[in-house]
Amino acid sequence: PQGARVWIPDHIEVWRAAEITRGYREGDTVLHLRLEDGSALAHPIELQLPPLCNPDCLSGANDLVALSHLHEPAVLHS
Repeated sequence: PQGARVWIPDHIEVWRAAEITRGYREGDTVLHLRLEDGSALAHPIELQLPPLCNPDCLSGANDLVALSHLHEPAVLHS
């Protein structure tokens, strides 16, 4: 949904957080995002949608079990 935050792969930073700026509909080939630096990006959707970011209140959680979404970018960020 629009406003959701996701992790996208990056060649330099490994993962970058971004916000969805336009609602996604099944069959769309790109996801419209705004990166943390404010730049816009049309991210191609391949096999699956990018992983969701955890809420800010869980950012840097010491206990990974507390995370809503547990995947590689969330673990690396924590």
